Amino acid sequence: MPVVACCRDDFSSHLPIMARATPQHPLWQAMLSGSWYQTRAKGLAQARAYAKELCWQFNCSDLSETERDGILARLLPNARNIQLSPPFYCDYGANIHAGSNVSLAGGVTILDAGEVHIGANTRVGAGVVVCALHHPLDAKRRNLGWQRSEPIFIGSNVEIGNNVTILPGARIPDGSVITDNSVVRG
Repeated sequence: MPVVACCRDDFSSHLPIMARATPQHPLWQAMLSGSWYQTRAKGLAQARAYAKELCWQFNCSDLSETERDGILARLLPNARNIQLSPPFYCDYGANIHAGSNVSLAGGVTILDAGEVHIGANTRVGAGVVVCALHHPLDAKRRNLGWQRSEPIFIGSNVEIGNNVTILPGARIPDGSVITDNSVVRG
């Protein structure tokens, strides 16, 4: 499989900070409120595009550790001392809050329309999906891009196995062990 060279361009220079929604923006606050909101709103779509570009850059195989750390600092501003193995995917990044010494194996996806809190000393296995959003059951509303968020809380000293799915509203207590291929409901 050929290695694809990464784009080293700072995507943020192409997208002024005021063009995308940030955590202080009213669109962002509506998203976090738990009410139904339009995921296609321009500022939110641009914030997701920015995060996806940073994920893409992080997942490149030819970056130094220093370059990856710089990308992670922009992508996950609320995560302290996090260890991530590529590939990693998220919607926004800014809604992911991680304590110290958190480790995520490769292939983790965090759909962070709602806040995702991960306690200290937690390990997350490969292929885990953390989904902090709901889609409507009504196809018309779903096709129009409506969704609502619900936060997820993962305690400290938690071990999450491979290929686990964590659904909106889940609360995983401190010290829990979630076995491979489990589904954790809210």
